[in-house]
Amino acid sequence: MLVDTHAHLDFEDFDPDRDEVVRRAEAAGVGFILNPGIDAATSRKAIALAGRYGSVYAAAGIHPNNAAAARPGDMETIRELAGSNRMVAVGETGLDFYRNRAPRETQLRMFREHLDLARETGLPVIIHFRNAGFEGIEMTGLDRFTGVRGVFHCFGGSVHLAETLVDMGFFIGFDGPLTYPGSDRVDVARAVPLERVLFETDCPFLTPRSRRGERNEPSFVSEIAETFARVRGIDGEKVISVTGRNACELFGLGA
Repeated sequence: MLVDTHAHLDFEDFDPDRDEVVRRAEAAGVGFILNPGIDAATSRKAIALAGRYGSVYAAAGIHPNNAAAARPGDMETIRELAGSNRMVAVGETGLDFYRNRAPRETQLRMFREHLDLARETGLPVIIHFRNAGFEGIEMTGLDRFTGVRGVFHCFGGSVHLAETLVDMGFFIGFDGPLTYPGSDRVDVARAVPLERVLFETDCPFLTPRSRRGERNEPSFVSEIAETFARVRGIDGEKVISVTGRNACELFGLGA
């Protein structure tokens, strides 16, 4: 079963045709879609959408690029949302040292709070990590990751970092950039064990190669799966089956 483990269906890009987008995903064989919030408001929207569509589940968190704009009480909102039976993960959270839209100490503080929440609740965490590398792990504190499960989504780091994260028990998320000519994700795709792979669109962003210029949407996750299977020389049905099982087991989808 195909699963899109990272889609921002709550964004206004989907306001004109959200119902049709979900129907197209279901028709394309996408069994589940996971919608993470990027701040308190979008996290609430994600929960609402998950209540509206049977195939959609939610995550709640504050994106590192939104960390500086977070208001007192926003993390408490995220904690309260964790009680929803449609919330299956904490996030999107992490570190973004590329955009640097929030001071590093602010990002680190908020990331640690999300990791603590994931540990306390037993929920997996969805991690955005850009230009952070293993240094970001060390800055956060290696002990903070103990007992935490999750995925480093839209992974853009080195093979060595991917292998380190897998050894720590995390999954690696692959998106549209895997399909681009000369992609730097190919070597990582060849190195990560299939049992630690997840697929995601990060829609409306990062549209796969054959659809470039269009708005991305969950039904396009099939191209990422097909590209991964080709890169690895593995039967496509096996890739879909194993990665779908990975997603369902990590996030408890369909439970």
